[in-house]
Amino acid sequence: MIFALVLGLLFTGMFALVADLGALFVAYDRLDQDALLAAQAGASAIDQTAFYQGRLRLDPTLAEQRCAGLLAEARVVGACTVEAGSVTAEVRASVPLPVSLFGLSAPVHVRHTASPAFGGRAAEVTA
Repeated sequence: MIFALVLGLLFTGMFALVADLGALFVAYDRLDQDALLAAQAGASAIDQTAFYQGRLRLDPTLAEQRCAGLLAEARVVGACTVEAGSVTAEVRASVPLPVSLFGLSAPVHVRHTASPAFGGRAAEVTA
């Protein structure tokens, strides 16, 4: 009888652990995708004037607008930072655990950095 009780408590604990880890994995995956897409959206803001003069650089204002806009559209709390040649999207969230003993939540933090990319050697002006 005691063996059955201990075994039942063990299985209950394992179920709680699996449920909590599953919720964390799903939340982390969602936030990871949002941060990655926001950084890539910001990195797509290439300064066109400089590009057609042969220089690849970001338009900092447009890059931050695109990055922050995507985070707002995804309804996540985060911040975008534009530095020379790169955009960083940082997202933080508190994930409520489905099977928690004391109403606990787990913090999730994701950061992605992206740079503008161009596959050719130089921009060409077409008529």
